[in-house]
Amino acid sequence: MRTLLARLEARYPWQSLVVDGHEWRWLDTGGPDPATVLLPGSVGDSAMFVRTLLALGDRQRLVAVTYPALADPTGLARGLAQVASHLALAPHRVVSSSFSAYWAQFYALHYPANLTALVLGNGFVDGTDLAANPMFDQAFVESISAQELHAEWLKRVRAAPAAPLQELQEVMLAERQSPMNLQARFLGVVRSRPCPPLPLPDTAITVLDCDDDPLIPPSVRERLRRQYPGARHVSMPTGGHYPHVLNPSAYEALLAEPNP
Repeated sequence: MRTLLARLEARYPWQSLVVDGHEWRWLDTGGPDPATVLLPGSVGDSAMFVRTLLALGDRQRLVAVTYPALADPTGLARGLAQVASHLALAPHRVVSSSFSAYWAQFYALHYPANLTALVLGNGFVDGTDLAANPMFDQAFVESISAQELHAEWLKRVRAAPAAPLQELQEVMLAERQSPMNLQARFLGVVRSRPCPPLPLPDTAITVLDCDDDPLIPPSVRERLRRQYPGARHVSMPTGGHYPHVLNPSAYEALLAEPNP
């Protein structure tokens, strides 16, 4: 994974913008428009999409965005809109993952003219969906320090069997993602409330999930599908919580479809 990350960052240099005192960073492949904006989940920066960026970046414009230590979905939506304006992006597709699949709905809510399509990947409706997982218990997340939370997750990742995802997550947590950033994302998860109805047609929305996702149980997947009954529902047999890492061929095939 380190080799892939080095190749990625040699090809596409990091860019950044400060919005309301917070730094936003991104990798822009500069391929043909219209752009697709990629948003990672709670763990890691936008280079979590390393396989996708290397596979598709020459064929389409992918803008993989690392968002700052903010828990508020409206603040995150406002920051992403500023990044889109800075890059002079025409209406674009947003492809999200996990926590970003939650707050990307608020981007669509407040800035619908910016979007051509919205992909909600491995997401949830609100914090109650994940409350049964001790690591996403609100009382636990609200009480633990940023340093302790970060150390706990790094310990969990290092205890997992060696694999590409495990290696990528370890690099992210040990070297690239600050405790404050990780904590803000977890707080965003446990404090989340359902997004109001979107001013987008359901036909512009894709709800993506994986049958073997260990974090998003079947009942939660179904709840998010019911939130958007007219959306396209894509269920991958494999891919876990990170199909862009664990099932890259199917994930890339989905993103390679024409961007409206």
